[in-house]
Amino acid sequence: MTAAARSPHPRRARPERGEQWAETSRCRVVAARRFGAFTALELLAPEIAAVAWPGQFVMVKVPGSGFLLRRPFSVFTARGDRLGLLIEARGPGSERLADAQVGEALDLAGPLGAGFPLEGVRTALLVGGGIGCAPLQMLTDALAGRGVPVMAAFGFRDGRQARVAAAFDIERLWVATEDGSVGRPGMVSDLLAALDAPPSATVFCCGPAAMIAAVQRWAAGAGLRGYASLEAHMACGVGACHGCVVATKRGALRVCSEGPVFALDEVVIP
Repeated sequence: MTAAARSPHPRRARPERGEQWAETSRCRVVAARRFGAFTALELLAPEIAAVAWPGQFVMVKVPGSGFLLRRPFSVFTARGDRLGLLIEARGPGSERLADAQVGEALDLAGPLGAGFPLEGVRTALLVGGGIGCAPLQMLTDALAGRGVPVMAAFGFRDGRQARVAAAFDIERLWVATEDGSVGRPGMVSDLLAALDAPPSATVFCCGPAAMIAAVQRWAAGAGLRGYASLEAHMACGVGACHGCVVATKRGALRVCSEGPVFALDEVVIP
């Protein structure tokens, strides 16, 4: 299934959960900030920013020779005519994007995928691990616009990775690090037991599979419903290659098109 192409328009209202839009845009970098292991890029991207929905992603073409496939990145922010991406340098492609300079133009396709459902959310608990924290800022912005109280718990490997917490504008944010150098020592799941999440809270999480599984168990025990945004390697981003299939209670589904957001209790993690 390919994403439906749509005519971009900067004033178009965002539909619930977002719609897939496979057209590409040349977007100029207007700001780049470093946070330890991460780079926050801000791009002039009015067409994408106008229609992006929390939890969606874009496929970014890596400048230069030798990079055949686009890289998927969650939308970090969409404010006015600017789109934010959060990049962790993990390999040559992401390293090149993390080094993008102000004034440089990047080729983006999107927004793609199904985002977070927001209807009926009364209180939100956001749980992120590492680069999985990226989509949770745009989610926070959208929930705040609806008057929904937000609390967040982020987990990182170490203090250098945890520096990215400074890139987020979330008033009630708790941090855990595995090496104990910042915040609470341990995993982000250790933070959850200490938080006083109300029974009306909806859980939104994104991060490694082991973290998602831990949040599943905790949410089930607490009687909370929620949603998980899954991480996956992608080749096309529009569901054509079936390279990002994951197991769910509904069967094998594609992260890029049926996801990346799924109901928390339907994700099957080995």
